[in-house]
Amino acid sequence: MSKTTSQDEIHMTAPELIEAHGYVAETHQICTQDDYYLTVHRVLSSRDRVPSSVPLNADTIANADATVINKSSEDLNSSISSDYHRILETLGCTIPSSKLPVILNHGILSSSADWVLLGPQKALPYLLCDDGFDVWLMNARGNTYSKSHKHYSIKDRKFWNFSWHEIGYYDLPATIDYILEKTGHSKLYYVGHSQGSTVFYVMGSERPEYNSKIKGMISLAPAVFLGNQRSPIFKLTTSIYSVLEWGSYICNINQFLSRNKWQNRILRTFVSNAPGTVTKGFCYCWFFLIAGFGSDQLDKSMLPLIFEHSPAGSSVKQLFHFNQIIKSGSFQKFDYGTRVNPTFYGSVQAPKYILERVNVPVAIFYSDSDFLNHHSDIQTLVDSLPNVIQTEKIEKFNHIDYLWGRDAKTILYNSVMSMLKKF
Repeated sequence: MSKTTSQDEIHMTAPELIEAHGYVAETHQICTQDDYYLTVHRVLSSRDRVPSSVPLNADTIANADATVINKSSEDLNSSISSDYHRILETLGCTIPSSKLPVILNHGILSSSADWVLLGPQKALPYLLCDDGFDVWLMNARGNTYSKSHKHYSIKDRKFWNFSWHEIGYYDLPATIDYILEKTGHSKLYYVGHSQGSTVFYVMGSERPEYNSKIKGMISLAPAVFLGNQRSPIFKLTTSIYSVLEWGSYICNINQFLSRNKWQNRILRTFVSNAPGTVTKGFCYCWFFLIAGFGSDQLDKSMLPLIFEHSPAGSSVKQLFHFNQIIKSGSFQKFDYGTRVNPTFYGSVQAPKYILERVNVPVAIFYSDSDFLNHHSDIQTLVDSLPNVIQTEKIEKFNHIDYLWGRDAKTILYNSVMSMLKKF
């Protein structure tokens, strides 16, 4: 393997990054019950490389992912080509693994790539892989790697008619079933960051039969009860939520911060060449107003790499759903209003998720320096779940440090790996 530089990694897809870091990357395609195509990236050690009729090399995998990225960012094409589907189906022919699988699921506006940006011996997927786990990185519908539907184009409003409820109800169960079938196991572990935790609790509440398929779940900075969140950005958007919702409908704006090569190039150039004080100010505006102050964990040299992969896009409806639970202070389904709710729910009010149904063993990690988490909201979550076996506060971590903190391994990841072995 030739040595790559940080400049080389800026232009790589998630599978290319994994291969460049010395691991095996597999790309799998999953079709959900409501016909969305999801891309899941698997991380294996070099010892686990399996011969296939199609070589599992970086070029093959990159070509497959490039189909999604190029079509979505250049011409906003609607669906993945049939050739891409066949490539993914071939790449997915792995023998069952004796290693227990673990799913890592990202937050809103994120993707599988964000988990691996820290690199070998630092990023959580690699640490888990080295520790004997079979690692699978999810990509929720609507992000960079999962922008295809059997019938709809991403230009269609119907494609984007989902919130994180549908990710929890359809995407996560489909991914779990696929991984268990591929690996031959009956249970797996789950790690969710932010929205990655949100969707798990949706699944556990709405489809409780899946609780029996989870050996243990770890919530990193869970975005569940958010009534006391302190992000100025979310406070603003929540206060003008009705105006934003009306404007998005009138202007036919259905996706938010979708990955665009020109946008990423501008951001990358800016953070690479701007004076330090300007870059620092930009970081405060973009990251810290959302994620929280009081942390020095973000390495400035990582910013060009981060902005090449993030934001990875979401539906506008996902953001609106978060605005709703911030405003209500409860964890509930999407509120369509008193006139429409009876059609969906048979009641005027949007129903709350029944967290008592989520009987999976759960460990929760949070930080008071994270603007999106507040200790009282975390306590509400703990009190609502029947099987929380550990709650741990991380000192001086903001919301993005869970992914990109320079000391994340010693501060957090070692504890995560220890907890997985206790389940």
